[in-house]
Amino acid sequence: MQFYCISVRTGTEEKYEKSVLPIIEGDTKLFFGKLHIFNKLMQLKNGKKYFDYFFPGYVFLETDETNIIKLKKLSEGEGFLKFLPSSKEITPLFKKDTEIINSILKYGNTVGIVPVTFDKGDRIVILDGPFKDYSGQVVAVNKRNKRINIQLDFMNGMRIVGLTYQEVNKQDNLNTNINTQN
Repeated sequence: MQFYCISVRTGTEEKYEKSVLPIIEGDTKLFFGKLHIFNKLMQLKNGKKYFDYFFPGYVFLETDETNIIKLKKLSEGEGFLKFLPSSKEITPLFKKDTEIINSILKYGNTVGIVPVTFDKGDRIVILDGPFKDYSGQVVAVNKRNKRINIQLDFMNGMRIVGLTYQEVNKQDNLNTNINTQN
């Protein structure tokens, strides 16, 4: 199976999914595939938990279909913006991006609270969960709310990913412990 990334208007992810499901399921099915919308579990400082989009504005298609004409039918969905990296040349995600998506899917479509080791401005390594052993650069830290934004190399560019963490362990020689995924 290959993965394709579809950019949609933020907030329309479920509407888009519902509008294109007949293309990959049901009586009018053009091809077999599965859509993935990833969520993350967040926690407020008062302890209340809620879900938010992990990749706001992105829906991932898992399929073996390579017929561009059939794939372009997905552009008729509500809120569709474009295929990444380009709607002109629809291509599946690169191997490293596919590995990230498969890693998330091992845990389901929801990323839980992820333990990380970090210091603002440093490279960090994620200790557990679907991004275990991936590294990135810390761009924002909110210790009070136990949230961290990191920059990961994903989908042909740097993406900011927000995570909630349970534990923060400061390591003196963090750079020697990083396992960079390429």
